[in-house]
Amino acid sequence: MSNGKVLRLPSFVHVGPPRTGTTWLHEVLLGHIGLPSEKETRFFDVRYDRRVEWYCNLFGDYPADVPAGEMGPTYFSNAIARERIKRDIPDCKIIVAFREPAARLYSLYRLLRAERRPVNDTFDRYWRLQINCGADLCSYATHLKRWQATFGKSRVLVLFYEDLSSNPQGYLDTVCDFIGARRIALDRSTVGSAKVYSAPAAARSSAVARRTVEAVDWVSRHGGRPLIELGQRTALWKVMRRPFVEEFPPLSQESADEIRAIMLPETEELERITGRDLSRWKPAAQRKFDYGSADVRSVAG
Repeated sequence: MSNGKVLRLPSFVHVGPPRTGTTWLHEVLLGHIGLPSEKETRFFDVRYDRRVEWYCNLFGDYPADVPAGEMGPTYFSNAIARERIKRDIPDCKIIVAFREPAARLYSLYRLLRAERRPVNDTFDRYWRLQINCGADLCSYATHLKRWQATFGKSRVLVLFYEDLSSNPQGYLDTVCDFIGARRIALDRSTVGSAKVYSAPAAARSSAVARRTVEAVDWVSRHGGRPLIELGQRTALWKVMRRPFVEEFPPLSQESADEIRAIMLPETEELERITGRDLSRWKPAAQRKFDYGSADVRSVAG
């Protein structure tokens, strides 16, 4: 209790991993359940020294019969975060969402480029460097088993990004039922089934291009957004932006299959654990059926 206020910890945490629809889910749930004032609090991995009271205060007040939770996509592969959640919220419900490994990595790369983070200019260089540096790219099954062992299988909801894409209402209903929230009709939501942030383009690698895009962002943040939006609706805008902004090409079949081959043991173990057919996640030579390249060309978000 702080100043007479009863502090309440959330009852669920969506632990990610990144680029699996957490932003969309946060936007849809906003106003319907208790969510923190910051989308990603980073409490259990970065800000733990601020203490539980600080964390609870991020959630504000909400009715006793309304569940509360947070989106923490950086927690999934973090053992320390997992143990801290267990220690502070022992009965916490955990949500994990999985996405085809190559598509998820490409989506993450696009986001980093769009946010002008210091990453390689090409996707192939990016993911190969991640592997060479020992980064844990997509060890889905390994980490899922650890979350299940820590919290119990019945308290861990496993979702798949493909289901969000194909049936967003059913996906949302599953989440609401799991966390004990009232179901939300997407056709009445301002977000609906639209992707919140797909990062389709980024500033070109040249210094001039980056500075130009930064200048447009600055104008937008300082009251010029209506003028920019008006300009974006004209054909001239597309012509003017070409020297400064590059559209991301589709994920190549070769890169996708190479990543899928590296992740194949994890994919097959995840199949075994969940009972889900993940043939689309495997290299073309390993698939049970011929799905063609539709799952590569349709990458978004």
